[in-house]
Amino acid sequence: MERLKIYQATDPTCGWCWGNEPLIRALDYLYGEKIDLEYIMGGLVEDITTLYHTDGNTEQKIKEANRRIHANNLAAAARHGMPVSREPMTLYTEQYRSSFPQNIAYEAAKRIDIYKAKRMLRRLREATLLEGKRTSQMDQLVEIATQVGLNAAEFLEQYTSGDAQADFMQDRMRCQRNGINGFPSYVAIANSTKVILSGYQHLSTLHNVIARLSGGKIKPRRIGPTLRNVATFIKHYESAFPVEIEVAFSLDKAKTDLMIDTLLKEGKIEAEAVGNGTRLRYVSQRKKSKAVATD
Repeated sequence: MERLKIYQATDPTCGWCWGNEPLIRALDYLYGEKIDLEYIMGGLVEDITTLYHTDGNTEQKIKEANRRIHANNLAAAARHGMPVSREPMTLYTEQYRSSFPQNIAYEAAKRIDIYKAKRMLRRLREATLLEGKRTSQMDQLVEIATQVGLNAAEFLEQYTSGDAQADFMQDRMRCQRNGINGFPSYVAIANSTKVILSGYQHLSTLHNVIARLSGGKIKPRRIGPTLRNVATFIKHYESAFPVEIEVAFSLDKAKTDLMIDTLLKEGKIEAEAVGNGTRLRYVSQRKKSKAVATD
């Protein structure tokens, strides 16, 4: 059987793509090596001044676009559950009008290390939508690249060589060929059969698509929603947000909150307020022992 591939057509600055991170993590955690999860960079904003039909000069148009995007992100977060920055957005300026640099940065990282590129995409989303950073700036891109373990000089070489930009243009053409004009969208392929899903998706939909394309042969792992398994999930990804636990373990919010509170009281995890939500981190035994010794 041909290996089943699922592609997310995406942009690192897209609020609804950020909102579908729980789906991506659940697919990765539950299916692992059984499927290939990849990305197609679509390039959401070529020039922010043309995104909305607004009056005024360039500065006013950019200011209004930032305001609208931030309002949309807050409204979307209330629905999908992933936290976003409370602070007004300043992602776009007269100098930084496009989200193309973030897309090209992913392509540059991918040419070096596909696994670190995926981690970089996650960090780009966090830095942009949760931390409010202007991630189109080169210093921010280099900082994020080094955070995920890439060599700064190698990343810069790939970013400026022109090859990463060419890869990005190929990805945009691929979106056009598949009729994709909104993000996120999904392309699932196996045995010459292709399924395209437009927009934000639920895990149950992808379960059904995977079962259909694999003839029922590819199934998710059965992982019970125990405290130990939830702590292991957080440890595996280094950090997580409550809704990611909800989706991966098919829990409701009340049950998720109860498990998080228990793990916090037991000292297994720690919580950090970020944006309008909470980031959870696993607490290693070494860290706990060091804290006790210090006390």
